[in-house]
Amino acid sequence: MRIIRLKYEDLDSGWTLSNVSFNNTTLLVGASGVGKTQILEAIMRLKRISSGASFSGLRWELEFITTHNKTCLWTGHYESKGLSYFQHTDENERNLPKIISEQLLINSKLVIDRDKDKIVFHDYKIPKLSPHQSALNLLKAEEMIKPIFSALQNIIFTEHSSSNRREEFINTDFLDKERLLRKYKTLESIRESEEKLETKLFLAFQNSKRITSQIKERFISVFPFVEDIRFCPFQSEVKNMPPFVKDMPFIQLKELNVDKWIPQFKISSGMFRTLMQISAIYLCSEGTVLLIDEFENSLGINCLDELTSELLSGERRSLQFIITSHHPYIINRIDVMNWKIVTRRGSLVKAQEATRYIEFDKSKQKAFIQLTQLDEFTTGIER
Repeated sequence: MRIIRLKYEDLDSGWTLSNVSFNNTTLLVGASGVGKTQILEAIMRLKRISSGASFSGLRWELEFITTHNKTCLWTGHYESKGLSYFQHTDENERNLPKIISEQLLINSKLVIDRDKDKIVFHDYKIPKLSPHQSALNLLKAEEMIKPIFSALQNIIFTEHSSSNRREEFINTDFLDKERLLRKYKTLESIRESEEKLETKLFLAFQNSKRITSQIKERFISVFPFVEDIRFCPFQSEVKNMPPFVKDMPFIQLKELNVDKWIPQFKISSGMFRTLMQISAIYLCSEGTVLLIDEFENSLGINCLDELTSELLSGERRSLQFIITSHHPYIINRIDVMNWKIVTRRGSLVKAQEATRYIEFDKSKQKAFIQLTQLDEFTTGIER
């Protein structure tokens, strides 16, 4: 899928995102705290709503195109129950907010029309279903809705600033790796699966020499002191390892002129994130929307160069990128036509074309200098 535009309002907090459009690659830039990450989180919240979660006081309009070139407009409105720490975890549903209205248009044709009392699907009133869950989730098995639901599941959030992989390097998927290997035997099935990215990478190592060779090649071009990558159980003793993980596969690196392989839990955060980011571009399904927050965090300049190139080349696989960054190198590498300057006035947030403020016929360097001199960029406050 590709997100065309989003309009979003949280009535409980008052946080409002004015209508914002997105390109195949969109870079959100602006002052810290202005709302860049919240835009990504708003998109993820809508994915969760499509999967059955409910959120008090949300109102939205999301327009997107599916991989089958169907233009969809999905709007909705949840009742407001006030701010709450737990908003969508009530097992008995008695305190969950109800949907006030919801609509889905496909190629301008109204397919779902819902209010507090009824759901009309394809011109037919259907039996009363859960008032808390989106009709996209309730009707996801229907032939007309299934591809729409699937499209929204192809939104992936990557956050680079607080991941601590070392404490979570045991992937429980591999407790039954034989089942995984029986289930996924082709690159297409791996890409279309909903498995974790690390699990997909393991399956790719087992099933696609071509793709794993490409991933290795791209990774080694960033870290030329790395000679090889493997994904298998440890072949030498690792002290204090629980017995149940003895046969589990792990990512391991071989460096030039070093005899021992580096185990996954000893790989640096920057190297591991670089490997995962490259893997995501090769192993996510066609039409995936990748939301990347703080793209530059924990990455050296050598990583930024290669990953930015990979990101830009990812459009060839019908991938969409919506990213945030403060780093001048990344900003300069992405075309000014793809910049969105995020500003706010009170609780109203806007993400507007950079060309509204910048003379886009200037060189990239001059455009960046203009950007840094804007009050809207440095303070985040709209004039």
